[in-house]
Amino acid sequence: MEKIEEIYCLNRERIRSYLIGLLKEHEGENYSIEELKRVVKETPYLMVAYIVNDDCIQESPNIYKDHINDAKQGMNRRPFLRYISTKRDRFFLSDPYYNETSGKIYVLLYEEHEEKMLFFNFDIKAVIQHLGLWDSVE
Repeated sequence: MEKIEEIYCLNRERIRSYLIGLLKEHEGENYSIEELKRVVKETPYLMVAYIVNDDCIQESPNIYKDHINDAKQGMNRRPFLRYISTKRDRFFLSDPYYNETSGKIYVLLYEEHEEKMLFFNFDIKAVIQHLGLWDSVE
């Protein structure tokens, strides 16, 4: 986790731009459950996505590449917002955090979309490796 955090801090803007670029390929989607399923399947390193309303209540199931899980629907997602440190345009990017369910380190990129928030959780280690940053810190 320490190495991931260090690489992430040194390359935050590059990583942020890359992730936003991945999502912008789907710009203009209506973000129905069917559309989100397609976005998750087609977007590299995107592990799970879901929709949250203005009250930070999860409105959709968790959408994974190979299944949907509605166990978290109705949950208050406000605690995840504590990982968000800066605001830029309509996208917010979290610091890395450990996901107990997957056992991986994620970053949360959320997008304000009309009166909803779209939560996208990316496998940050895979992103760092893809961008060739893994060996930049020893």
